[in-house]
Amino acid sequence: MDTNEYAYIMNSKIINKLNSESSVIYNFSSQLPVTGKHINEFALYYLQENASLYNCYQMKDTFAIIVVYKGILNIKTDDHHYSLSRGGITCIPPGKTLSLNLNSSEIEGYMLTFSSIFFELLQIPFAVSKNKLLIKDNESDSIDNTLRRINQIFILIRDELSNNDNLFRKEKLLNLVSVFYIDILNAYVKSSPIAEKLCKLDSLSWKNKICKNFFSLVKQHSREERQLKFYADRLCVSPKYLSLLIKKTTGISANRLIKDAVIHEAKHLLQDSGNSVKEVTYLLNFSNQSFFGKYFKKEVGFSPSDYKSKVFC
Repeated sequence: MDTNEYAYIMNSKIINKLNSESSVIYNFSSQLPVTGKHINEFALYYLQENASLYNCYQMKDTFAIIVVYKGILNIKTDDHHYSLSRGGITCIPPGKTLSLNLNSSEIEGYMLTFSSIFFELLQIPFAVSKNKLLIKDNESDSIDNTLRRINQIFILIRDELSNNDNLFRKEKLLNLVSVFYIDILNAYVKSSPIAEKLCKLDSLSWKNKICKNFFSLVKQHSREERQLKFYADRLCVSPKYLSLLIKKTTGISANRLIKDAVIHEAKHLLQDSGNSVKEVTYLLNFSNQSFFGKYFKKEVGFSPSDYKSKVFC
């Protein structure tokens, strides 16, 4: 296969991927009131009575976050049915099918959808499992405070979506959605006993201190160290014990968290147009460019060069 043929195949894959993301956002837009869209990467929808997604839509590479202000929203993801009332927030990750039923009661809310490319550019903590985010049944004061803050951010997002003259529109949207995500992650932490213990230093047990220190070490050293033994030695525990503890506490393996952090750093560096793949290989302490390429492709699905092309296309 020559270079031109390879480039044509890769470009076709990227175009098909963008088209699949666009079709999901387009299908939503045909049934729900659209507050605003940014090309095919981001959209904000207003949820109201008698505006439903009757069909099940495959999310593919599209994320969705739903916030309920009033009433009860019935949601179906794959074969799982559940409902959200006032103050309820949920995240629908890629790969799920989604349908909404707003006919059961008077309802108000919002749904954000964004592409996986947009999501990768958000500046949000990697350690919290965003795919499992679900907030419901909070206390009234907490609900009011959370919804008030979210509404302030939505007002800014709506204003930006209506401003077609801003040359840095995408950058502003990325920052606003990052702030929104951090706010709902904070609400999630407050609604989850395990997450709250991990975040409140004065109430941490010895085991949770190890977990917190592990996250801190991974954030600090993921550019140079990818072996579990390095982190276990720093924490004065065995690799086996650390692996079991992290898995039991977070539901995610320690090796998986380390790989996620490495890939997060790799993507961040590759998103800088001034960094070549060779330079990123050096910065992440890989022995050679070929090894880095295989590592990255195994986790992401395509090579570092193709990822750079995709970000800057």
